[in-house]
Amino acid sequence: MKKITRLLLLIFISFTVFGCYFDNNKSVSSTSTPNPNSVIIDSVTTVNNSIPIPTPSPSTSSKQVLILYDTAGDFGNTGKTNALFLENLLGHFDITIHAKPAIEYVANEMEEHEAIFYIGSTYNVLASYSDESTEKQAYENFYRDIATKNKAIIWINYNLSSLEAFWKANNLDNSTFEQKIGLSFNRITHLKYNRVKYKNVELFKGVIPFSAPGAYNAGCIDEGNNQYACSLELNLIDIVDTNKTEIFATTYSTIAETTPISPYITRGDKFWFVGDIPFSFISEEDRYLAFADLLHDMLSIPHTESHKAIIRIEDVDARTNIDKLSILTDFMRQENLPFSIATIPQYEDPLGFENAGVPSSEKISDSQIGSLLKSLYDEGIASIVQHGTTHQFHNNVNDSTSNIKNPYNGLSGNDFEFIRVIQNADNSYSYLDPVEEDSAQWAKDRITQGKDILYELGITAFAWEAPHYMAGANHYRGIQEVYPIQYARLIYYPNEESNDTSQKYTSVGQFFPYIIKHDVYGYTIIPENIQNIVHTPNLDYRPLLPSDTIRFAQKLKVVRDAV
Repeated sequence: MKKITRLLLLIFISFTVFGCYFDNNKSVSSTSTPNPNSVIIDSVTTVNNSIPIPTPSPSTSSKQVLILYDTAGDFGNTGKTNALFLENLLGHFDITIHAKPAIEYVANEMEEHEAIFYIGSTYNVLASYSDESTEKQAYENFYRDIATKNKAIIWINYNLSSLEAFWKANNLDNSTFEQKIGLSFNRITHLKYNRVKYKNVELFKGVIPFSAPGAYNAGCIDEGNNQYACSLELNLIDIVDTNKTEIFATTYSTIAETTPISPYITRGDKFWFVGDIPFSFISEEDRYLAFADLLHDMLSIPHTESHKAIIRIEDVDARTNIDKLSILTDFMRQENLPFSIATIPQYEDPLGFENAGVPSSEKISDSQIGSLLKSLYDEGIASIVQHGTTHQFHNNVNDSTSNIKNPYNGLSGNDFEFIRVIQNADNSYSYLDPVEEDSAQWAKDRITQGKDILYELGITAFAWEAPHYMAGANHYRGIQEVYPIQYARLIYYPNEESNDTSQKYTSVGQFFPYIIKHDVYGYTIIPENIQNIVHTPNLDYRPLLPSDTIRFAQKLKVVRDAV
């Protein structure tokens, strides 16, 4: 996104400001405002004096959770990707997580686990293996243990009919699946299911809110206004015993009048069934939120209903307009609203984009903006997030213009710092690969340079944020040694071990509705999940207005402990 202003405000909207997010009996914070970088509550750090952040550390919980996923077929790689999404979400809880292909399951393995998630991403997966194969035996061992062990099972998407058939054929537990669980697989339907209702709130079911250039919408249905419904399929079930089952979320269609309202997330006994994969085409208004909330129930780990809000001012560097910044910070002070500032330590304009063609560079520690940040920091009203080091990338001033542009103009706050990016003629983007060969040491050194500049001001950032939310897998890991907390959305690389660079550097993005104690990189993550306000977007991209962020925040409230 080109930088129109470096003062984009990422607002997790509070009841006291816009009247939508906080419950009426919740307050923003206490009246005192000690420095957020030193607040400790029961050994838990807080951001903006109100959001507890667990001290980053590997989980030592004795509660074990197992994730199994399909790997067969033309789309076998999607199983691992979805397992990665799930593992990150489960990082919200104090549990130990193990993830592996279902073909590696060992008989009785679930004895060691409190809950087992199965992601059925390959339709009729058993047909991929011969009858005597170890792979098929692994699935059958899994099916047998489901019937005979008293464990919480969360079955996502395909192959429920295979479990039912095996259970019946082998008379497992002297019953059938439907007798014990109270539900039964009916069929896979293509009735244009595009909405989910949860807690009486309408959510998307795999809808692209705005199909920007380069978006994959093949096979999707245009709902109008460049919005596409893409996850139209449903694994339909029958409820055979209402006394044994509970439907938590339903699904329906707004584009096919004859499509019935059907179960989407259902529990029978200790068996949960999710009607499709809730990670496909996720957005701020998606059924992903319902699934994320119900993880508390699936794991039997209750969390108190609590809706918190935090505010971040974005892309502040040495050349930010101090008058505009002061208007924002004065308002926060007046309203007693602690906030964070995403700070770029080193301003770079190697092509003179903002200086009549003359290259310029300035550390924030040498600027008036730096002095303002220091006063806000010392006052305790503002905490600092390190937003990269330069928020752009070039090696030196002798680089060719094409090497400096990444992809726009080389200007701090505009360009990418950790990923090489090309803007195509159709205004889509090609994300090539991480810079400097995804070196962890390079990234660690780079972020440390920025951290040292903040030290010159007497400021310690409590977290970092990747420019445009993108970095390489090893970049993330290297920087995690400097900043174990990240306040951002992130991208992940499901195939990073591949020797094929086209696969190795293919990334997927994920946002979170709540604090993540540990993701697969080892970070504690403070979420950003309602976007930022963009009045004037790039060509062919959508504007994001205050009404959009308010709607996102309202939908987010279906998650009991959303931030």
